[in-house]
Amino acid sequence: WKGGCFEDLEIGFCDIAEVKATAGNVFSKVEEALKEGRPLLVRGAVGDHDWKGLMGNWTREGMESAFGNEKFKVFRQSGEVKESLTMRMTGYLKGMASHNASGDKPPDWLVDFELGPGHSLIDSHNTIAKRYVGSLLYETEHNRVNNYQFMVAPARAGAPPHFHYTSARLMVYGRARWFLWPPSYAFYTGLSVAEWLKTDYPSLSGKERPFECVQRAGDLMIVPSMWGHGVLYLEDTAGMATLFMA
Repeated sequence: WKGGCFEDLEIGFCDIAEVKATAGNVFSKVEEALKEGRPLLVRGAVGDHDWKGLMGNWTREGMESAFGNEKFKVFRQSGEVKESLTMRMTGYLKGMASHNASGDKPPDWLVDFELGPGHSLIDSHNTIAKRYVGSLLYETEHNRVNNYQFMVAPARAGAPPHFHYTSARLMVYGRARWFLWPPSYAFYTGLSVAEWLKTDYPSLSGKERPFECVQRAGDLMIVPSMWGHGVLYLEDTAGMATLFMA
């Protein structure tokens, strides 16, 4: 995957709660955040023993080898007009590699909602996510899984501000800048996240301004129900989110 750094996108702070996956109180911190309805970033959720298992399907080469002919949903945006396409992984990765992240054209964004348990990408994500939120989200009567979102895209792609029920988002490769708002300030925009950052973000003030943080490879972001959030990829990024029904 292509790394890099765009100075106009980077931040050097995190103003949401963080906990290291190796901390002795990590599980109580996750439970506390969910109970109180606060976002939490679990740093290093992917342990050293996990990376070997992820290497097969989650590297660019591994993804192309395993899923090159498989079709996935891709979004293409111009202004506030969003087009939904279906592309083979090989074709998408080829276009992703040639995309000029410094240009003005928004990159295509692979976001597929159709994968389910039994698919190797879902299963590898669940192995890690369930380690931290399994008993609190996956295995309760009311917080059933709604869907999974498999995401791959280059820098400047990502999700514009929106909101939904509780989610847990695992970053396998790459980095992403998060923008988060409490439910009373959550909103939707039709702009791409990069365009929103350029045109709307500078004018935000007071409580309209989001909490922000950068999620790195191996981190798990837990977003409580109805919290507004937008995600901007800072480099080539691959990951998975679980969306729950409450």
